[in-house]
Amino acid sequence: MDGGIEQAVKKVVAGLFPGSSNVEIVDFGPIPGGFSRETFRFDAIVHAAGGQQRHELILRKDPPESVAILQTSRAVEHDLIEAVRLQTGVPVTQSLGFEMDRSILGEAAMILRRAPGNSLTTDLFNDGPDTDQADDVARHLCESLVELHQTDIATLNPHGDLDDPRGVGIDASSWDSYMESTFEYYLDSYPSTNRDPMLCILLDAYLTLRRNKPRPLPLSLIHGDFNPANFLYENGKVTALIDWENSRVGDPREDIGWMLMMDDLSNTKVMHHPADEGGFLAYYNKLTGFEITEQEIGYFILFGTANIAVPINTAIKRRTDGDNHELLHLYLVQSSTPALPGMAQLLQYPGVPA
Repeated sequence: MDGGIEQAVKKVVAGLFPGSSNVEIVDFGPIPGGFSRETFRFDAIVHAAGGQQRHELILRKDPPESVAILQTSRAVEHDLIEAVRLQTGVPVTQSLGFEMDRSILGEAAMILRRAPGNSLTTDLFNDGPDTDQADDVARHLCESLVELHQTDIATLNPHGDLDDPRGVGIDASSWDSYMESTFEYYLDSYPSTNRDPMLCILLDAYLTLRRNKPRPLPLSLIHGDFNPANFLYENGKVTALIDWENSRVGDPREDIGWMLMMDDLSNTKVMHHPADEGGFLAYYNKLTGFEITEQEIGYFILFGTANIAVPINTAIKRRTDGDNHELLHLYLVQSSTPALPGMAQLLQYPGVPA
């Protein structure tokens, strides 16, 4: 690890452990995967009167502003994680603190404890080594999601920071205002992200969503990136839901729709479990009484795809316009381009295979 960064991390960690006489940072290295934040794992050996303790930690750091895809706050993410940890039974790791002064670590950052458990959730499915745990883990995952969705929003969002965390004009005062302001956000973004005639599919998606709203459900605090890669498990239990940066007040069906889509894309089988309850959606409906239909989930798959399409296509447009030369933004074309036929399928265009 670069000496300057090492000293900066030591300084931040020392501030999180008052009374420490010395801090050693060891085994520092990047955690691969993900585009939105720079994430590193390391151990901190904290020396204090009476001995020393070794802490397994994670540094979660913003990328440079020119690279950032989602404009979110590490302070807000810290506050949410700690509210979830202290006010609910939803499994999360502890967030020890954050540093918003960019001069310290180069960009805003937060430090969390590493949670125990297996991050390779693919081991639960497709004849993986932990298939015997799949039903129990999915059951606990579903119960955790239900608890998140049914916890009073004010308990987890006391200052309203998650009503509109991207600062794009979302009004979460009611379900109707949330949906309508979200459609306006999608539509207002279109002229500045349109870089190719194929992107007219996005405009059609935004208008179709606004035209065909489903029945309302109570707004809740949603995870925002609920997918098979964002939980750890051990001994039949979820040990932590991770990556809360896209959390916000929203419709609970957004989380289920995103999981279903990512479950299909990653060839996992989360939504098939717990099998004895008829699968994830059936169990969720049993616990909540919402009676969410597959048609509604299809709607929110399209809704969630639109939600992430806006910042991704904004980043790609900055790159294609020559505002920067970031390789990452060019690489995002690989995910954006195949998504368009998928959206056409959800819009039921003729000739698009199911």
